[in-house]
Amino acid sequence: MGMKDLQEKSVDVIVTSPPYNLGIDYSTYSDKKGREDYLSWMREVFLECKRVLKDEGHLFLNVGYSNVDPWVNMDVAQTLREDWVLQNNICWVKSIYVNGKTTGHFKPINSKRYINPTWESLFHFTKDGNVEIDKLGVGVPFEVKSNITRRGHEQDLRDRGNSWFVPYPHISRKKEKGNHPAIFPPQLVEFCLKTTGIDKGVLLDPFLGTGTSAWVAQEMEWDFIGYDIDEEYIEFAKSRLHNVLAI
Repeated sequence: MGMKDLQEKSVDVIVTSPPYNLGIDYSTYSDKKGREDYLSWMREVFLECKRVLKDEGHLFLNVGYSNVDPWVNMDVAQTLREDWVLQNNICWVKSIYVNGKTTGHFKPINSKRYINPTWESLFHFTKDGNVEIDKLGVGVPFEVKSNITRRGHEQDLRDRGNSWFVPYPHISRKKEKGNHPAIFPPQLVEFCLKTTGIDKGVLLDPFLGTGTSAWVAQEMEWDFIGYDIDEEYIEFAKSRLHNVLAI
């Protein structure tokens, strides 16, 4: 595991999305581990993440689920329960119907039993649960403007809350996303970094994939460290980047 070469408490933020163990067709990785082996692997990875993360650092963990395996996101979160504190439980909304209009994208499920999944979990872990965040880092304007002064705000900006609507960008060609079946949108990583309130630092992604987190780090002038077992994805990630600390 590459993280074992990193210095203790050398990383400011971790944003990652591991394989969900749902049989997704990756390039070389087999997404069909036995449940105990998979969860044991998750605990091992995130114990190492705790070692390299600064005491005031942040871990944002994105895990989805499927209708036939609705527990996997919660099971993964449970593997961190003894070693981390779940400071914020965020719902990443990928598609929503509001005021007569559907916005965002989702994968339709052809079933008479299941509802289409339109969200995924985004767990915000810290070491002790007492790490301050910037609640207005991804703030939104007040709907009722009189609440600005009534609630003691100095600007027209309030806490977004823990439901984040972040749709996928439309990518029509598979090669444009590195032949990866489960990318996440850059804005999700951006929201995570802005919520920390940290201006610049080191971002780590132990499940690099096609390098979305690395690309966002580059755009926001953060240093980045990432790992992946798939050379095809690593090469695609490198093709998107410059001046990266390590991949």
